[in-house]
Amino acid sequence: MTATKSKTSAAKAKARAKAKAKKLPVCTAKDLKTKKAKRRKCRVVTKTTKPATKAAAVTKTPIGTHPSSPTGPAAAPPATSGDPTAWTPLPGVADQRTDGLRTYTGAFGTDQATRLLFRAGFGPLPGQAEAFAALGVAAAVDRLVNPGPAQLVGPAPSGDFLVGGQFAPADKWGHGHLQWLDRIARSTDQLGERMTLVMHDWIAMSAEKISGDQMIASIGKLRNGWRGSFRQLMQSMTIDPGMLVWLDGLDSESSDPNENYGRELMEMFTLGADRGAYTEDDIRENARALTGWVADWSEARGLYNFRFWPDRWDQTVKVLFGGTTYERRGNFKYNDVVDACIDHPLHPSFVALKLWSAFIPTPPTQQTLDELCALYRSSGEQLLPLVQAILLHPDLYTGPSMTKSPVTYAGGLLRSKRAGIDTDAWTWVCDMMGQFLWYPPNVSGWNERAWLNTTTYEGRWYAAQYFVNDGDVPTYEGSTETPQQAVDAALAFWGTPVLSSDHRAMLLQHATDAMKTNLWSDAARRTLRQQTLRMLVVAAPDFQVS
Repeated sequence: MTATKSKTSAAKAKARAKAKAKKLPVCTAKDLKTKKAKRRKCRVVTKTTKPATKAAAVTKTPIGTHPSSPTGPAAAPPATSGDPTAWTPLPGVADQRTDGLRTYTGAFGTDQATRLLFRAGFGPLPGQAEAFAALGVAAAVDRLVNPGPAQLVGPAPSGDFLVGGQFAPADKWGHGHLQWLDRIARSTDQLGERMTLVMHDWIAMSAEKISGDQMIASIGKLRNGWRGSFRQLMQSMTIDPGMLVWLDGLDSESSDPNENYGRELMEMFTLGADRGAYTEDDIRENARALTGWVADWSEARGLYNFRFWPDRWDQTVKVLFGGTTYERRGNFKYNDVVDACIDHPLHPSFVALKLWSAFIPTPPTQQTLDELCALYRSSGEQLLPLVQAILLHPDLYTGPSMTKSPVTYAGGLLRSKRAGIDTDAWTWVCDMMGQFLWYPPNVSGWNERAWLNTTTYEGRWYAAQYFVNDGDVPTYEGSTETPQQAVDAALAFWGTPVLSSDHRAMLLQHATDAMKTNLWSDAARRTLRQQTLRMLVVAAPDFQVS
């Protein structure tokens, strides 16, 4: 598996030209008071600069309705910010902002609460949407952000695929996926599991190349670190044993630097591609600073004792972002290049857009983006304040629907039934849907725009069918159940999920038409009707989105 991305010579030239053409920042008052010899490079502006143009308005679709696509859009690619210094928040003017980090003030019923629980978690338990709706949006978000110590509540895993009644993720194929799906279904920290999945997609590593023990440790760092400093998390992940194996850090030495991690640190993890943030020269300088890591190997233990070995490290001066006002020059090691990327002026917008697109499928306005960037910096590069602001934002509740990822869909089914993991079939079912935990397809993670197609949808059908086939169907001998009663019973089977009026009308129409055939007895027709209705509740397009 290769993790590098080839660049044509034309693309390299274009990137260098963009970097050189970038305007210098406007001189601050402090700059103008500094002697010319010591003044940093900047441009003097004598007239008021017009504020950055706001992003084009996005047509909103209320909850319960959908755009032309029957399943709604997948997460849209993030909008690219303009000048990262175009707007700077001033002290004491937060109350004057009209288009930035607003809190949703509209109706907050079970529809909105269900959307929140699917976007910031993996769906509600029976009755949980109603309970969250009663809290109001601010308290509901606070409960997700501050859940208390995580606990696993519900049926423990069972089945002969377990080892001594437990998962064995380090030793048995698929158990990493199953154990995480169990946490998704049962953890009281739903936002924590959701963000761990976001980070697994963002800073992607795969058990296709690294060991089970390394995957456990790496995902543990993401789970425990996302609530803290992103700078510290990236420092830790840069020398994480799994990452050193995944992106070939152990194959990098002063005489032959490997560019894989140096490239992905910028492109995938901190700055983003095609934004003019870095050049091929920066990647090469990064690679030289990241040299020097080694590990021991044995037949019994595999790779172990990961450590820095100065003799393999490039000890010469490196130059990052040369020719810019934020140029860095020095005898850098791994932590220095991470700091340089985090301090880069385009880093906050990359993080803000990455998180926004994980929860909302339409891009933010420029002012919202600017305020998220300011919040990120003022918080000390913390992710949690941004996540909380996004979960409170009106765009989450008034915007279009968002396709559920395969694991979100599976987790939602398990939670709606308060079910535990009692079969290892969830490995191949989720894989068929297109998302196998521990195995993102490459360093860029999963392609969210490919969640639903004629191949992956079959996996969703199997996931729903697992519960319907094993579910108890009432005896219908002598029954006088009406079509509406049949629909209500099918909805109750799934914990009465929120469905659109069109979806409910379709269910009622089927419940009526199903009794018109004369091929089976009355009781048999009612049994088949109930099984079909249960499938249609969660297999129809309306349930594929949140």
